[in-house]
Amino acid sequence: MTPEAGEKELVYWFSAVGSDQSYEFFGKEVSRDGLTAHSIEFEYGISNKWTAGLYFDFEQPVGENLKYIKTKALMFHGRFWEKGERPVDLGLYVEYIIPKKEYKNKEQIEVKLIMEKDFGFNTIVLNPTFEKNVAGPDVDEGLEFALNGGWYFKKFSGIQPAIEFYTKWGELAEISPFDQSKTYIFPAVDIIMGRHGRIIWHTGAGFGLTNPADNFVFKSILSIGFF
Repeated sequence: MTPEAGEKELVYWFSAVGSDQSYEFFGKEVSRDGLTAHSIEFEYGISNKWTAGLYFDFEQPVGENLKYIKTKALMFHGRFWEKGERPVDLGLYVEYIIPKKEYKNKEQIEVKLIMEKDFGFNTIVLNPTFEKNVAGPDVDEGLEFALNGGWYFKKFSGIQPAIEFYTKWGELAEISPFDQSKTYIFPAVDIIMGRHGRIIWHTGAGFGLTNPADNFVFKSILSIGFF
């Protein structure tokens, strides 16, 4: 589902990482252990099926200052038909990623197919995702592929448990073996609040299943919809 025409949604994303991995943070090799990340998202319903929005992302490794790292322009996020009209609910999400040059010298476009199917109180979601460098020194790299998804139990209006998985497989032309992918499993829950259910807190604890993945990720996503 997407916001209705004229509806606005404000979202705060927070994650905390436990890891034995390292990464480059503004030209400095730092540990990912203890890393915290924050995102502020604003999304606006252009029509009853299509939305646009902006993300502003920040990171803070242990021992470093909190820094803005990138803007993500949500070019559109929408559904092709109303929920339940077809055998599979289908949507599309297209995002342009503009990092701060000192953080990462490349711009990317991400295209995510949203596939959803309800079975009674159960919902199954799959998100095949494709990412391409479109500017910077790595522009010749191929299309990268990820497959994410989840199971959501929606019998209860206020609390909806879920199990999600996230994978990243590298270039589509040369898919990594499973043990070289970044793969996570996330027990999660949606807590729905507010008079019209417009406040949703999604939270979960993720566990890395492969060596390249972080050991543990806590995530929290608080979204507030309003007209």
